[in-house]
Amino acid sequence: MAKGSNNTDVLAREFYEKVVSASEQQQDEIRLAAYYLWESKGRNNGSDVEDWIEAVELVSD
Repeated sequence: MAKGSNNTDVLAREFYEKVVSASEQQQDEIRLAAYYLWESKGRNNGSDVEDWIEAVELVSD
């Protein structure tokens, strides 16, 4: 095993955890935005895909 490989593994794991955490946070934000869009439109069923797409655009801006 190379001398610095353990340190590299730790850094890679920390980077991965940050990326996953950011991705999970963004999904939560999209989910919440889609819910509020649905609520603001009168809680009508059948617009979930449109609300999700609109939420993605809102969160990504």
